[in-house]
Amino acid sequence: MALRSVIVTARHRPEGAMPERLGLVAALIVDRPLCVPCISEKTGFTADETEPFLARIATGIYVKSGTDRCRTCGRSTLVYSLFRKE
Repeated sequence: MALRSVIVTARHRPEGAMPERLGLVAALIVDRPLCVPCISEKTGFTADETEPFLARIATGIYVKSGTDRCRTCGRSTLVYSLFRKE
């Protein structure tokens, strides 16, 4: 599913969009650390919405967090990422 269609689906069906929203956030942080403001900007979710998604994703898979360079804005700040096993 394309990124744009996931965003549209999540915005128009909020009651049934939780798995799609989780998937969208997870897809953005695979192999590239992003800060919450950049994740929020890319998804259209607020920071208050984004942080619970990150926490929920972290219950099922390892979400790395720490200070690093955000791959979108370039700031050195708290970022989140997922890494694939190789």
